[in-house]
Amino acid sequence: MVMGSHLCSKLEAFSSKIKQASVNGRWREVVTGYLEIQRAGVQCNDPFVFPIVFKACGKLSWLFQGRCIQASLLKRGFESFASVGNSVADFYMKCGDLCSAIREFDCMTSRDLVSWNVIVFGLLDHGFEEEGLWWFSKSRVWGCEPNVSTLVFVIHACRSLRSYVDGEKIHSYMIRSGFCGISSVQNSILCMYSECDLSSARRLFDEMSERDVISWSVVIRSYVQSQEPVLGLKLFKEMVSEAKTEPDCVTMTSVLKACAVLEDLDVGRSVHGFSIRKGLDLVDVFVRNSLIDMYSKGFDVDSAFRVFDETTCRNIVSWNSILAGFVHNQRCDEALEMFRLMGKEATEADEITLVMLLQVCKFFEQPLPCKSIHCVIIRHGYESNEVALSSLIDAYTSCSLVDDAGTVLDSMTYKDVVSCSTMISGFAHSGQPDEAISIFCQMREKPNAITVISLLSACSVSADLRKSKWAHGIAIRRGLAINDISVNTSIVDAYAKCGAIELARRAFDQMPLKNVVSWTVIISAYAINGLPDKALALFEEMKRQGNTPNAVTYLAALSACNHGGLVKKGLMIFKSMVENDHKPLLQHYSCIVDMLSRAGEIDTAMELIKKLPEDVKAGASTWGAILSGCRNRLKNGTITSEVVAEILELSPLCSSGYLLASSVFAAEKSWDDVAMMRRLVKERKVRVVAGYSMVLEGSIARRFLAGDTLSLSDSELNDVVLSLHRCMRLELDDTIDKVT
Repeated sequence: MVMGSHLCSKLEAFSSKIKQASVNGRWREVVTGYLEIQRAGVQCNDPFVFPIVFKACGKLSWLFQGRCIQASLLKRGFESFASVGNSVADFYMKCGDLCSAIREFDCMTSRDLVSWNVIVFGLLDHGFEEEGLWWFSKSRVWGCEPNVSTLVFVIHACRSLRSYVDGEKIHSYMIRSGFCGISSVQNSILCMYSECDLSSARRLFDEMSERDVISWSVVIRSYVQSQEPVLGLKLFKEMVSEAKTEPDCVTMTSVLKACAVLEDLDVGRSVHGFSIRKGLDLVDVFVRNSLIDMYSKGFDVDSAFRVFDETTCRNIVSWNSILAGFVHNQRCDEALEMFRLMGKEATEADEITLVMLLQVCKFFEQPLPCKSIHCVIIRHGYESNEVALSSLIDAYTSCSLVDDAGTVLDSMTYKDVVSCSTMISGFAHSGQPDEAISIFCQMREKPNAITVISLLSACSVSADLRKSKWAHGIAIRRGLAINDISVNTSIVDAYAKCGAIELARRAFDQMPLKNVVSWTVIISAYAINGLPDKALALFEEMKRQGNTPNAVTYLAALSACNHGGLVKKGLMIFKSMVENDHKPLLQHYSCIVDMLSRAGEIDTAMELIKKLPEDVKAGASTWGAILSGCRNRLKNGTITSEVVAEILELSPLCSSGYLLASSVFAAEKSWDDVAMMRRLVKERKVRVVAGYSMVLEGSIARRFLAGDTLSLSDSELNDVVLSLHRCMRLELDDTIDKVT
């Protein structure tokens, strides 16, 4: 009796010790205490101790010890208790042995609410969303009511699988079961709706009786991600001023992103000041990075750098953000300096860093660094990163390495719409429209607006009207020629560059929305097609409709005056540009100089060049306009060594300056100077680029270079002559019909 009493008191002491260690979270002591009971030869019969022991094994991930303890309990028949079976299944789930957990569940003779929740929660917690939702549906059939934690994970699984229909069903179940009054459940549903249906998310948010900082942050973030930053900022103001809810770092990150999207520095600085007052700007690296991004996109990269410089907890995102800021603000020299500093601080570049460096290479048009970065991409295994490869293609094409860009595209296992669009744009930019169209025809994905714009650019380079009509048809079939201003403007531009001014005007008139770029393109279209009066009429109509011309619009109008010989009108437009606070650029001054020179006002043009503002320096094209005017008006102007010297100094490797000077000297019969120009071309190894004309013969656009000779047989030559004669006859008949 005394021995039995002693063992009981000893067992109670051990059990008390185990329970106390569990309360304090000392899980090692829990397992050690249970093992001491076994070593003492005492049989623990308290079923409430075993769940604590298995919980400790799960916390410590001691799979082997837990298995041994389960084996001893199995022999003694304790697994018939639901609490013990549940703790064993939960232990296996915590240790990642899902099969053993499900096997334990299947062997349980008595299951309760906890049993089902352990399986569903464990599967979802380990990322097995589909299996977890299947078990959840099975538990509902058996009449099991889930707990709050399980429900939160079930909603998260619906979000991960984008199974929003199932999510709506679970929402209905929660309303019927009374779970929707719980804040964590409401916030989970709110997160789900914010990703698929913003109006439903806002409706649920408005119906919530209690909103915490998570609720506000979710809806603000959803507005920003849905490209409605103004509504996000309005809600933030309501959160702070009316609801008196203190924002956290997540809220501030979304609000700063809204300011970045709007490029609103004034609001951004106010938000920055607010975050300083609340002590949120120094404690969280995400807020610091968002501040860098906001200032960069607001074109205040100096403030962005100050934030970066004051950040003590920098990560790779911080470095990438400031690099992107310098690139976005076209301060690529400082971007390179930041990259060097990044290397000194032993921060390893990632794929985003390489993308930023490729943008720098594109800006400087440096082919060799592009190849170096390509090597780094291969070495670090970023070849599967579509963003990095698309940026590499873009950089290669900008550096005139179109073949290398094509090699990168061919190496991609999956050619997405971005990479194909970039390649099409690159071919178009490099004067290879047929290759660009070939890439488009090989695309597997549906083209987006950027793709169609690049395709239209290629068609305009080819000057093939039929191809432009084909691209126009694609834009219509894809529904991109309805409300997309950029696509519609590109259609107008393509027709204009093909010489189809009537089709360009019709496409312009059919545009439901027009902006300053659209008006500029159609004005320029009339100007380049020799219709200056109509171009200027559109310029005036644009202003009457309330559209403010920008610098490019003024340049298009001045170009129309220039080619139409409308000197007085051109000077009036230039004067109105200055009066409307539009600072003239070098291109505008060059256009005026060219206009005056063409009209024989050489002295006035020379005087204008000499009176240019200090920050505007005349380029080779400006001085070239003077030379060209002197050639046409020899009696009104004299060629001086000053003009020729300026041109050759500004563009020593450009053939056009030498050819123009030689032409003017020849017109003056100054043959010694002509010989000198030719000698300089040879000595400086200047590559002479020949002019060319394009004639559409059938479906082929033939290019004829100046000085070319054709190696054709008599029959082929006759066919070409007859084809050209037919084209000219048709054009003449069409012109006669219009006149009569």
